[in-house]
Amino acid sequence: MKYIYFIGLLWILFSSCSDFLKEYSQDQAYVRDYADLDELLIGETYMETEFYDMNLTHAYYPYIHLMADETQENIESTGWGIDYSWFQKQYFGYVAWQYRVGYHTDKLTTSPEDTDWNKLYKHINLANMILYEVDKLSAENDDEKQAISRIRGEAYFLRAAYYFTLVNLYGQPYQPASAATALGVPVKTTPVIEDKMFPRESLETVYALIIQDLEHAATNLEGIARKSIYRANLTAVRLLQSRIYLYMQNWQNAAKYAQLCLDLQSDLIDLNTFDGTSKAFADASSPEIIFSMGGNDISALITTYWKGLSASEDLKACYPDGDLRKQYFLKNDEEAWVDLYMFCNKFVRKERTYNANVSSNFLFRTAEAWLNLAEASAYMGGDNEKKAREVLDLLHEHRMEYYDATTLTGDDLIEEIRTERRRELCFEGHRWFDLRRYNVCEKKPFTGTIRNTYTEFGDWQTASTTYTYELKAGDPAWTLQIPYEVIQFEELTPNPRNERTYISILQFN
Repeated sequence: MKYIYFIGLLWILFSSCSDFLKEYSQDQAYVRDYADLDELLIGETYMETEFYDMNLTHAYYPYIHLMADETQENIESTGWGIDYSWFQKQYFGYVAWQYRVGYHTDKLTTSPEDTDWNKLYKHINLANMILYEVDKLSAENDDEKQAISRIRGEAYFLRAAYYFTLVNLYGQPYQPASAATALGVPVKTTPVIEDKMFPRESLETVYALIIQDLEHAATNLEGIARKSIYRANLTAVRLLQSRIYLYMQNWQNAAKYAQLCLDLQSDLIDLNTFDGTSKAFADASSPEIIFSMGGNDISALITTYWKGLSASEDLKACYPDGDLRKQYFLKNDEEAWVDLYMFCNKFVRKERTYNANVSSNFLFRTAEAWLNLAEASAYMGGDNEKKAREVLDLLHEHRMEYYDATTLTGDDLIEEIRTERRRELCFEGHRWFDLRRYNVCEKKPFTGTIRNTYTEFGDWQTASTTYTYELKAGDPAWTLQIPYEVIQFEELTPNPRNERTYISILQFN
């Protein structure tokens, strides 16, 4: 099957679920100047920034928070007359790591599997067009020259960010020894008409493009002031470069770019003096925020008000005594008539309000840069471990009422940094990706197991049966299957994801 790719300049629509690289124009408008490209960049190339209540129609991959070990089911409701959340049914295939993530529990009805695939490729196509058109523009003064450079830099950054997200959802975890042959995702970087199919490229090819795009982004954004936290700047580029190299197990470059990021912005909030009565920890005004795009679905997903999902006991248990994040990141509902579960108050002070002003799946903070530096330093070992310990102590100083100076070495130091990353970056979209890369890490690979449950409810909204599903280290299900709709129409090579069933069942009286 072959496809013709036609370029539209100001508006892109997908005509069917199979057209993830197919583009259409509704009109024949032309780019007149850099202002037109800037409008296209803001309005269509960045992720939508609306924030969600119970309607997650426009959310970006909300299941990223449900596949790992950060959430658990609420079997009982803390509110009167509230039906249990439909999130478990809607995302059952993700929560239980099914071969077909779109299947509902009855294995008869389905939800679309290619929603995020199409969204991300749409943004990539728009970035491709902007990069093509911006090179046609000429600048008459320094202001215009800087504006053109900024637009080019942001477009390169966004294209890199979207390919990074796609390859970590649908590509294998990166292993240096196999990256040249392991499958990533299809790549298209030009807006020209191409009568061809786009196969899955290797991880090595996809990551090489991401690195190259970020280098171009850094060159173009150098010296340009940040417009807002919702627009990419050089600091965001440096942090993403650090993250990329960390995923690639290139420890030297991961540490290098983390430090370059911190040279630009390094502030940490001290929770010992933080006033949490007026705003949440992760707020747009925070000195830790580097960049944010996309909406925030946590207040809808993680709730104690109805039967749905809450912060897991496992996550709660990883915070030691004296850790103030347990107060400012996770919270019991003090107004509930029964104190059962914990919600996430990291983005909003109280649940059942949806006024978060930063993203829950694409948020860049200085804390991640510090953790990237610590983790890369620990992996390099030797004298570098001193830097890793210093960073941990710095974080503990800002997050805990009391702590002992870090003396750990070797694997124990690595494990503590991973746990610290889990504590610090919870519900920001990191945990699933982190567990994936720990699976294949050459230094202390993950060998554990995570478990999720799915509960059916009977009369009077009471729990009737709970099924437990298990995901072990090395299981192919750490990588999502290529969406069913895409495999059917694009003939892409599928991932070796297994069928699975529950490992245990609990029936209630």
